[in-house]
This record gives sequence, structure tokens and C-alpha cells, in this order.
Amino acid sequence: MLFAGVLLASRNSRDVLFRALGNLAEVVHLVENEYVDELNQEALSLSLDAGLVEPLNLSAAVLPVDQIGPYLEFVESPPPFGLGLTSRLGSAAVYYVLSGSPAEAAGLNAWEVIELVEGVNSRGRPLWQIRLELMERQNNGETVTLTVFDRDVDDRRDVVLEPTPWSPRAATSELRGDTTVIHIEGVPEDATAVVAELIPSDGALILDIRDLRWGLEGEVIALADSFVSDGVLGRWQGRRAGSREYAATAEVVSATPPVVLVGPGTEGVGEILAAALQRAGATLVGQTTRGHAPYMSLVRDGNVAVWMPVGQWLKSDDEPIDGSGVEPDEPVEAADPDASDDPVLERALEILAGKLEKAA
Repeated sequence: MLFAGVLLASRNSRDVLFRALGNLAEVVHLVENEYVDELNQEALSLSLDAGLVEPLNLSAAVLPVDQIGPYLEFVESPPPFGLGLTSRLGSAAVYYVLSGSPAEAAGLNAWEVIELVEGVNSRGRPLWQIRLELMERQNNGETVTLTVFDRDVDDRRDVVLEPTPWSPRAATSELRGDTTVIHIEGVPEDATAVVAELIPSDGALILDIRDLRWGLEGEVIALADSFVSDGVLGRWQGRRAGSREYAATAEVVSATPPVVLVGPGTEGVGEILAAALQRAGATLVGQTTRGHAPYMSLVRDGNVAVWMPVGQWLKSDDEPIDGSGVEPDEPVEAADPDASDDPVLERALEILAGKLEKAA
């Protein structure tokens, strides 16, 4: 009724949407009257909700009022069991697995299809409902049994997620000659302090954010701020939500911008960080990022609450990241997954060597 009212109010300019609403009502009517079994109204309602907003963004959700609090808790927390979800073949699927998490310990891999969650089929269920179920079970210390197909959808197996204590790992480091390479894996609330501890007092620095896709937006701005002494760190802009700009403060942990490794696995907070560092003069090496960095917010009208994109994070040229990604300054093709070499890292080391030679 709410959607109908909105569309009726602007019928002349929304003819296409109004026709779509009529089609949706007719489909519901036919299913309600002709479906072989007695219709589960709640299941149909959830499926319709998911179909309305999840195509806009897989993190979007039409939330019952009593689920608003839990979902906002989910948004501000690491994914339950370290398991990031997406959709594939009409079912839930593994999008990513955080290092050191129960999902990694269980052997889950990206793009495996999750057929069943505790015996309940995931097909047609909104992702927000599965996410909250996983979060509740983790909070209660309960195991979760998933039935999954491998990424080729050939082999089927059961996987048990254990509620073992864990926390997302922010970063690790390694030395390549005199160069420190920091691999940023996630941006939890202590990420800025963790990364600062890994930065050497002297020597060249590379930040590898090729697999950075999960984190807290506020903390990623703080992390960018630790490398930038002045200017704009980031900016998002929306059609109705307005815009916001984040300015750098003076204190930094590194005197010169690092060389930054990026790629298709750099998404969301990774792209916000990449854009901030590129805006400040850092050299980005690798491939264009994923191109998916919406600014999400809860929009509520009466009993209807929708968690959805209301803005877009912008690149250094003030164009949206969504749809185009952040382009590297030094494009380098990715290595074959089975190869032992890393041409992106090798090119970054060459760039740093050239800068050091020039400075000397």
C-alpha cells in the first residue's frame, strides 16, 4: 500500500513503475489462488521484499520493525563466523571468508553455493534473514550446519561452523629487502592502531589492499587519515541524502604516501581507502577495483524500514566509484592463480626502487 501510494502520487512521471506494480499485484494474486499447496504468506512476503531491494544492493534489506536493531548490530560487526554472503543461482552463496575465522576453519571457499542452512533451503530467502540467523547462533554459541555445493556446483557436502572465539585480523606484514609490505585484510575498529604498529620508522612502504572488502567506514576514514596530512580524505553524495566530506588532520604515521596494490578484490571500504590515498598522491598499482562502494543508510516510513544505498562514495575526480571502480596509476595484469610470481608486487617494488634512486 505504501509503494502504491507513492506511485499514485506521481503517476504521470512513473508510468513504467506503476505498470510494474500492477504486474506484481497480478503475480501475487495468481500464486495465491493457483499454487499447489497452501501458501506460506510470510515466505512470499520475504521473497517479495528481497526481490524489491536486493537487486539494488545485496546488503539492502526490507526489515520488520523488530529486526531493525539486530540488523544495525550486524552492520557494525564483523560478518558472523567470518562468512560474507552473496547470491548465486537463486540461492545464498559464499562471497568471501575472513582469515582466522570459523568459516575459514570449516574450509568454505568463495562462490560455493549454500543450499541449506540448518536444513532450511536458502533459495528465495532474503540474505538479511540468513545473516541475522547466523549472527544469533554465533552470539548464542551454537553451531551451524550448512549444506554447500562447490563453485562448479558438482560436489555437495555438509559444513559445520563452530562458534569458536575469533576476531577479524586487520593486517600482517612482511619484508621484501628494505621494503615493508603490509597486507590489509579487514578494517575492524582497531585497524588504524594495528597498521601503525607495523609501519617501520624508516624504509619504503607498500600497502596491499587487493583483498580488502570488509570493514567499518568510520575506521577506514581514520586509517586513511593516518597517511594524509591535509586535504580531503573522502566524499560521498546522494540524490536526497545530501553529501558529506571528510577532511584530513595533520598527524601522520608515514612521511611519504605508500605505494598501494589494488585489484578486482578491492571493494567497498577498500575502494574508499584507495581513493583517499590516490587523492593524496599515492601511486596505485594493479588492476581496476571492483566498483562497488555505496553509502548505506536506514530509511524508515511508519512500519516500513529499508536499509539501502542512499549515496555513492566518490573517487579523487569526484566521479562515483560504483560502476567504474578506482583505476590504478600503474596498470599491471594479474598473475595466473597457479603462478608463483606476483607481477603487481614486483612492479611496486620497481617503482619504489626508482623513487629511492631518484631521491639519492
